[in-house]
Amino acid sequence: MARKSLANKAITVRLDSATKEQAGKMLEEMGINMTTYITASLKALVRERRIPFAMVTAEYLADQTILAKLAEAEKEAADPNTKWLTQDQVFGPIRERFGDEV
Repeated sequence: MARKSLANKAITVRLDSATKEQAGKMLEEMGINMTTYITASLKALVRERRIPFAMVTAEYLADQTILAKLAEAEKEAADPNTKWLTQDQVFGPIRERFGDEV
């Protein structure tokens, strides 16, 4: 019967220094290191047979944020208890500080 090798294998990851630094700080705050995080992520990939987090574009995230804000605004607008400000209440302090050109 063939034996399975349980020896650890090294991998190399190329990453920009800002992302590495930010991720390292976040992981440190969580009490784990980069190796532990990468190992856990890869094990989740194998276990779940999928990437264990959403991979989307920045544009998609922006669109989702805008849609969520619009839904929130529509809900607030429909609420009879919503208190509305007048145009002078909103723009008055700005005009006082910066003038009428604003």
